[in-house]
Order: sequence, then structure tokens, then C-alpha cells
Amino acid sequence: MRMRKKKNLAFRMEACAELWVKDPAGEWGRWRARKPDAHRLRLELGCGKGRFTAETAAAHPEDLYVAVERVPDAMVIAMERCQALGLTNVFFIDGDAAALEEYFAPGEVDLLYINFCDPWPSVKHSRRRLTHEGFLRGYRRVLREGGQIHFKTDNRALFDWSQFQFPKAGFALSQVTRDLHGDGVQGIMTDYEEKFHALGVPINRCVATMEALPDVPLEEGLRRRLPRWDIRPVEKGEVAAVAGLLRGDPDYFALEGRQPTPQSVKEDRALLPPRCTAEQKHYLALWEGDAPQAVLDLVEGYPRERTLFVGFLFLAPGLRGQGTGRELMDAVLSAAGDAGFDSARLACLLQNDAGHAFWRAMGFGDLREDRTIGERANPVWIMERLL
Repeated sequence: MRMRKKKNLAFRMEACAELWVKDPAGEWGRWRARKPDAHRLRLELGCGKGRFTAETAAAHPEDLYVAVERVPDAMVIAMERCQALGLTNVFFIDGDAAALEEYFAPGEVDLLYINFCDPWPSVKHSRRRLTHEGFLRGYRRVLREGGQIHFKTDNRALFDWSQFQFPKAGFALSQVTRDLHGDGVQGIMTDYEEKFHALGVPINRCVATMEALPDVPLEEGLRRRLPRWDIRPVEKGEVAAVAGLLRGDPDYFALEGRQPTPQSVKEDRALLPPRCTAEQKHYLALWEGDAPQAVLDLVEGYPRERTLFVGFLFLAPGLRGQGTGRELMDAVLSAAGDAGFDSARLACLLQNDAGHAFWRAMGFGDLREDRTIGERANPVWIMERLL
């Protein structure tokens, strides 16, 4: 339900100007200057009308409290609450959780609250959930070592799903409960929480503590992120099926200069960059049922030890234009990060304008023009992005 627009919103926001940080990026790395004696910096995502914000900041005057809220009509009520209590240790950002790295320096935040976030129940919108692995990995970049996330929700499905997301992002779970107030009210409630507790809705809560990210083997990381596919190295008996998939896009291979055959697939399986070994190579097919739907050629540690080289990405033409290519590459890049790589590099055919636009949209930048290895030695853009 949308919040009703507040009358005189701009005037009311300005009346709380001492609590409103209009340029949060300008505070990057300097937040504690607002309270030099602060023991900890507490950050709340989506503070709403601010009951939890105000009462928590009041209960912990020794700490600095920052609340992020993207709906000004809600945030103004939160600011007015804190102002009425005379709080001087709490500040507000009219912004988005996806931009935290622009607001806070690495390790600047000690504790992060996520209270009753939007559950985004549709599977296709799962990446928008604030407890999705992608968001959690972003929080790692602003949390200190050993920092914590305190998560509360009335949505049992979201809570159960989140229990699998936290460990994948390197967070250890504790204090897990699916009925926080079952034996009486525990801690400070939000307005939303009080309402649903009064209706008898159980409240779920957990604490997630940031630990070191374990290196996960590349293929294992891909399978975790792409459970819909059967992902495996292409075996000798499968080269004909893979060649048949590749022949579904003759225009692309016209740019490359040859059409795929079982023999060319065998050659591509064995092709290695200079000074690389077969152990670094992953020539993978992604299967649905008995048919391959995508091909990935990845080389670990080329041209640098911590760089993943993307030699080839091919998606069945019938699956294009649906976001599947982006989904695959998001999974590859995340799995590369899990495996300990800090960058990804590729070579895009110079004539492949559509491919070049796709890689640019995926965050890759042009390094230089070059030529591919092997007999064909096609002109390419060498492209790279940091992970």
C-alpha cells in the first residue's frame, strides 16, 4: 500500500534539517566526525516511520545511528519523532540500500538492521529482496570484520529463504527464532511489528555475523546460483549435441569465420591461452533435459592469477531477449568472486556490435584492440571489469 503524500512535506523536511543528511556521499569515511565519541555506527535500512529508529537511538546514546529510507513521506515522520525526543545521535538519508557503498567507506558500519523489508514474493523479483545474496555481499563492503546484521520479518517464506542466503554471502547465523515474542515482547518494536504482533502473527528474527568468505570452486559456485540448469563439462560424447546448439546462430559464426562442427567443438575444448594448463579450463554446457541450452568457456588465472577469462558465452537463440544472458553472466561473475578472483576479462569480436553492447552493459570496459589466439586470429576488443 502506498503511503499518502504528506502536506507541506518540503517544509517539514527542512524543519528537520539538522537530522537530514542531504549529501551522504560527502560523508563517506567521515561519519564518526558527527559523533567523535561514538562506540559503534548503527545503520538501519528502511526505517519507515521511525519508531524503532528513535527508541533504539535513545536507548544507545553512546552510538551513532544512521537510518536510510527511500520514501520521504515516511522519513519525515521518523525525523520528527527523533527531533521531538531531542536526539542528537541519529541522522537520516533519503536514499536506497543499493547505494550504500557510495555513502559508507569499507568497514565504517558496525551493525546493520533490516526490519520488515519488502518480501518481493515473485521468484523473478528475488534479487530485489534486501536479504538476497547480492545485497548481502554489498553490505560486506561497508561492514567491519565481525560486523552484524539484525534481521526481522513477519514473512515466514522470506525468513526461511534468507537462511540460505546469509551463509552463501559469508554470514554465520545465530539467535534464530520464528516466534520472537512468543514468551513476551522482546526488544524494541517497529510500528509495523506491533500491529502484526497484536494480530497474533509470529515475528521471525536472526543475527548474521560477518565471517571470511570461503573460496568456493568455480563450477560449484555456478551450480549454486543456477539450479535450473544441469551444468557440467562437455564430454566427448556430447560434442555433436553442442555443435548442433551452436549452429543455431550461423550469423555469429559468420563473423568468426567458420561454422561449428563436432570437430571444432573438440578443438575449442582443448584450446588454451599461453602458459595455461588443462586444469584451468572449464568448457561447460548448461543442459535442460536432454538438450544443451548454453555453452561457457572459462579459464582461471589468465592473464593474471586472480583474473577469470571468459573465452566464450553462447545462449540458445530462443532464450535470448529474456534476461537469461545477464542471469548467466551475473552468476559467472559472482561465482568468480566466491572462487577468489578479483576481475574478469574477455575478448569480443570487433565486428560483433551486439555482443560489445551486451558486455558494456555487464560492466566491462574496453582495454585495447587485439587479436585472438589460434589460426583464425580474429580482431577483438579486450574488455575487463573488476569484481
